[in-house]
Amino acid sequence: MRFILLIHCLLFAPFVLRAQVSTLMPVPSSVLPGDGRLVIDTTFRVSVTRFSDDRLQRAIARGVRRLEERVTVPLVSTPVPAGEPATLKIEVAGAGQRVQGVDENESYRLDVTPAGATLRAPTVVGAIHGIETLLQLVTSDAATHFIPDVVIDDKPRFPWRGLLVDVGRHFMPVEQVKKTLDGMAMVKLNVLHWHLSEDQGFRVESKRFPKLHQLGSDGEYYTQEQLRDVVTYARDRGIRVVPEFDMPGHSTAWFVGYPQYTTRPGPIKIRREWGGADAIFDPTREEVYTFIDRFIGEMVRIFPDAYWHIGGDEVEGKHWNANRRIVAWRRRQGFRTNADLQAHFNRRLTTILTRHKRRMIGWDEILNPRLPKQTVVQSWRGTNYLRDAAKAGFTSILSAPYYLDHIKPASDFYLADPVPRTTDLTPAEQALVLGGEACMWSEFVSHETTDSRLWPRLGAVAERLWSPGEITNVADMYRRLDILAGRLEARGIRVLTHSERMLRKFYPVGDLTLLDTLLTVVQPPFFAQTLNGKPTNQLQPLTRIVDAARPDPPARWLTERLVRRFVVNAFDSAAHDSLVTLFARWRDLAPGVEALARQATEIGEALPATMALQRTSTIGLEALQHVRRGTRPDSTWLLTASADLKRYETPQGLLRVAIVPEVRKLLALLQGVVQ
Repeated sequence: MRFILLIHCLLFAPFVLRAQVSTLMPVPSSVLPGDGRLVIDTTFRVSVTRFSDDRLQRAIARGVRRLEERVTVPLVSTPVPAGEPATLKIEVAGAGQRVQGVDENESYRLDVTPAGATLRAPTVVGAIHGIETLLQLVTSDAATHFIPDVVIDDKPRFPWRGLLVDVGRHFMPVEQVKKTLDGMAMVKLNVLHWHLSEDQGFRVESKRFPKLHQLGSDGEYYTQEQLRDVVTYARDRGIRVVPEFDMPGHSTAWFVGYPQYTTRPGPIKIRREWGGADAIFDPTREEVYTFIDRFIGEMVRIFPDAYWHIGGDEVEGKHWNANRRIVAWRRRQGFRTNADLQAHFNRRLTTILTRHKRRMIGWDEILNPRLPKQTVVQSWRGTNYLRDAAKAGFTSILSAPYYLDHIKPASDFYLADPVPRTTDLTPAEQALVLGGEACMWSEFVSHETTDSRLWPRLGAVAERLWSPGEITNVADMYRRLDILAGRLEARGIRVLTHSERMLRKFYPVGDLTLLDTLLTVVQPPFFAQTLNGKPTNQLQPLTRIVDAARPDPPARWLTERLVRRFVVNAFDSAAHDSLVTLFARWRDLAPGVEALARQATEIGEALPATMALQRTSTIGLEALQHVRRGTRPDSTWLLTASADLKRYETPQGLLRVAIVPEVRKLLALLQGVVQ
């Protein structure tokens, strides 16, 4: 932990003087700071004028409790009667939509002066967002806690700002889902896309078709009471819940209890491996649509949102091709391809969903000339699919750049825009882009690692979808992500403590300093994990050292910044000295990690990456030495160093060395200097 603090000091030192100017994430549409401050003490009171309801009252009570924890003195959480003195005056015009929708007005205005604060919003949802902003503004000095003078006018850039959570592959308890909703509310995300069925599990209680959850879930499912509770919990935080029940593919678990609706005879078992369904829906029989209709009819009573996700991705036509009856039916109907057959299935689903007053969403494989125009297309295979959908007149959502489980750095997400400045979409086509969703698929994520895989990187996606498009300063984004991580930890969302907690599972006693330092500079593979060269499956515990690693370790961004400073600022001496300190520290980790590996087998899985880090750091030190001296290295050294770094770009065992790209930049600089 001490080394992490050192990294934070190096990383964020240039921003210390700016810390009070902006700690907000996402950045509001308009911020006008003043010179004064509003003191927060035991006299703090809230009043509500114009409109109030139970949801607003609960939001105020939650906000005051969090403020009380921050300022460490008791505060009055019950609003005082209108007209009485109040520190915070909340004026809400109305409740907003009965069922929060995609066109809900989420704007608010916050005025803070030394005399008090006023929060104005047209809806309760806008007020909820404004309260979150107010809480982020609270700061302190040696004398008191206060909120700086400021006028904020704020509204989201996109109306759809979502997170997909996959509970089909690895189940997540209600408590974990609620924690995730708490974090989403902090950064003003407004859609929980809940992926509730998969080849590996059906996670919803059905009273009409009880064998769905009884046989398809391993006993891990949400009762209908729990589902309603989560929907209510989300609504209280300004978040909609859009369910996804994947069909016709990714649907093996449906057929464990109801094999009559698939393409092959039973028995069918829950699939434990990743990739490839064992069974998919049969789109040629009326009883299949009757079954789906009755199931959706039951579920819409639980999920009130106007949108319904049917999945539709990665449908393996081999299951249809292997059934002679289906092939013959397809030919009789004049469908040339399985894509046409899937389009027929989707048209039937549209009819069913329309009858239940729901609008269909599907992954971009559903894009087809036969697809009904009211369908929403969610692009996951590439940004070009979002463009194609909008050009074809379909409402669209972007997910392709925002796959959190692919272990990309926050900067990659931050610079990916649903509608970039270079877009060739017309204004009318741009209006069809609702926004975006980050995705957290759970092949390699359990409820114990969810927090670390979501946060704080999800904050970068949230800002991209809320804030003005010109807000693109990556360095400042990382500064505020660090602040967000601390706020999340204070809410019980395990971000900063993740690695230590996971390491203690297989190394319960002993000093973690070396491993903690190692995990600041290595990270999991981009996506797939293996165990001794064999693919993992649903039954493999996710409690190894790779699961303790951070997706975007702090040393990666720190090294990138220092290398940039060194290159741009004529071999900046301070950057040079910091890099030398870091490289030397990382180079010298190997003997200690080797000794620990003799005490715990699991630590041995880190040795390949540790040795690669040792070599990478050594190359970095030697390259810095040559650059500073202006000396020419031996050609053999250059070739060997380049080959080693190329090899280290791939996972070393279960981990990747996060600083390899930056050391390669030093090598390229060295080659340019000595030519």
